[in-house]
Amino acid sequence: MTRSASRNQFLSSVLDRRFRRTSRWPPRNAWLICCSTSPEADPVPAVTTTTDQAASLRKLVSASKTTTVPRKGRVISVTSGKGGVGKTNISINLAYALASMGRRVYLLDADLGLANIDVLLNLTPAYTIDDVLSGEMELRDIIADGPGNIKVLPSSSGVVEMAELDEDRQAHLLEKLKDLDDDMDYLIIDTGAGIAANVLRFSVCADEIILVVAAEPSSMTDAYSVIKVMASRYDIRSFNLLANSLESPKQGERVFEHLQKVSRDFLQLELNYLGGIPRDPKLIKAVRSQRPLLEMFPDSPAAKSIKALAQHIETSASVPRSLAETPRSDKPLRFWERILQWREKKN
Repeated sequence: MTRSASRNQFLSSVLDRRFRRTSRWPPRNAWLICCSTSPEADPVPAVTTTTDQAASLRKLVSASKTTTVPRKGRVISVTSGKGGVGKTNISINLAYALASMGRRVYLLDADLGLANIDVLLNLTPAYTIDDVLSGEMELRDIIADGPGNIKVLPSSSGVVEMAELDEDRQAHLLEKLKDLDDDMDYLIIDTGAGIAANVLRFSVCADEIILVVAAEPSSMTDAYSVIKVMASRYDIRSFNLLANSLESPKQGERVFEHLQKVSRDFLQLELNYLGGIPRDPKLIKAVRSQRPLLEMFPDSPAAKSIKALAQHIETSASVPRSLAETPRSDKPLRFWERILQWREKKN
């Protein structure tokens, strides 16, 4: 059995076990048709230069509009189907890159109950979101000054009540964020991983969703789960896919092609590929030093890719997220309006 055929068989068996009870998921053979590569295909080449890794992101930048789009209060959710794919590090460094452009950036640690942005940035916040929800503090009272002029909204770690935050308290938190609207250009929300309701709500209300995926079967399977649930349950039609920790640009393109084919055929939606972030040993050193990669190693391959991503975001317009958000005026709902809409539907 060839290497490609063996990989396809493994992918098929994993996905078949995971989704065999889900009627919307394609049968086993359909997955092989969507995602297989030919047995004759060459293996993914090793990285030979550091500049090639950011090629796809640089293409996006060069194709972007030259004029800067309106930035006030732009809310970006960074999420993933599986934990451990580098989502939080991308959130931190994307926030750092945008702030280095002179933008006012807030970073919300929304991995409730397992928050760690404060640890990764060597911060010791006196108060957290938990104190806001308890009524002891206002949102502005918990803001911590992070590196590169990032404003961090820290959360709690190891607090069961935060991990099991109910819908009303989460809506209350989201509404509190409106107090920051006049002071920010970007709000980056680092969500938890998975498809739990208290994770998805942050992305449902965001202007844009960046879905981080790794080039491994479990990450791809779980990424599709996020897409499927948000598309079918919340009618979200716009997803920005970011492949992380890649061996080569081609590896990221294959991940995107696999997920795009299944999403197009079975959910009737198109994904947007933001590009890939290379595997970078400098990231491990930055994490151990509790500093952003872009601050410690600004010229590393991954840092250059994240800078290109930030530049693309800065020069691109926000895409309408759902069919329900294309009214006659063609003006997408704002973050705060979605929160109100969500609560009205609930009531």
